[in-house]
Amino acid sequence: MIPTAAGRTTQEPIPGYKLVQRIGAGGYGEVWTAEAPGQLTKAIKFVYGLLDEDRAARELKALNRIKGVRHPFLLSLERIEVVEGQLLIVTELAECSLKDRFEQCRKEGLPGIPRDELLSYLRDAADALDYMNEQHGLQHLDVKPENLLLVAGRIKVADFGLVKDIHDATVSMMGGLTPIYAPPEVFEGRPSRRSDQYSLAIVYQEMLTGVLPFPGRTAAQLAAQHLNAKPRLAALPAHDQPIVARALAKKPAERFASCRELIAALGEAPARDVPAAAPAVSPPDAHNAGRRAAVDMLAATTPPARGAMPTAPRQATDMLAGVEAACQAVHKLASPEAVEATEVGRASCRERV
Repeated sequence: MIPTAAGRTTQEPIPGYKLVQRIGAGGYGEVWTAEAPGQLTKAIKFVYGLLDEDRAARELKALNRIKGVRHPFLLSLERIEVVEGQLLIVTELAECSLKDRFEQCRKEGLPGIPRDELLSYLRDAADALDYMNEQHGLQHLDVKPENLLLVAGRIKVADFGLVKDIHDATVSMMGGLTPIYAPPEVFEGRPSRRSDQYSLAIVYQEMLTGVLPFPGRTAAQLAAQHLNAKPRLAALPAHDQPIVARALAKKPAERFASCRELIAALGEAPARDVPAAAPAVSPPDAHNAGRRAAVDMLAATTPPARGAMPTAPRQATDMLAGVEAACQAVHKLASPEAVEATEVGRASCRERV
């Protein structure tokens, strides 16, 4: 049984909805599974406090902004009720969160969610976030792994308690921020159309590598780092670092135009890193090619002139770098362990609830 705002307990907070078990809690409320009319299973979020208190009033205002927005990758809101002054929100029930999937991968010995799987999830999230932005002028402003939920192998963006019309400058955002993922302009109370992209980039690095780009442990430290410090991107693959760095630019105008553009750039990055195959040597030229290779080898081993610094031959260095990059890319794409982990993880998520 859950305590109500009035201090009593009940198993049926809304007529016909019987609570089953608590599945999560945060600073602003807790979520329970419930048996709904028609033998359906739903999720109910109980927002802490009475509706006349700031946090409940803020969440209700945000819900009124989002309830008319429909998209396949937004978690559906089914009922919004005020029961004895307490705000209750009924939604569809997901299988697990992106954070749950990440923790499962860690238990399997992986650094995080396999890259291709993670990008498929964030592609869904980006589509929903851009739809909110482009069609309705809304920013979610609380994009984090716990709010990206898995349903049948696809992501649904959830928890709309901070959704804000970017043209509304009257509401302070500091009350419900998750500082780990918050962009610098939100700490200053000026969210932009590219705020959610910043948060999504942090989610990508954390879920892929297990390492956050800003390591602060307190809200004050994190605020200072988001506003002034360079992100720590060394944990990312080299081809991802400039892309994530752009999405984490302090100035929103320097980021990608949309969340979709960010995820598309990440998806294309490995392909750009694989060097083009060298043209095949035709049989008549094979002998000459061999002679040229031998001459190059001799030149590389010829002692340098007196007083000169020894240097590696440029062609050999470039060739080795290209081969190494190609091997790394092929290994990432073809690794049976990565493919197996992806399929096992998706199956496990579907079996959770």
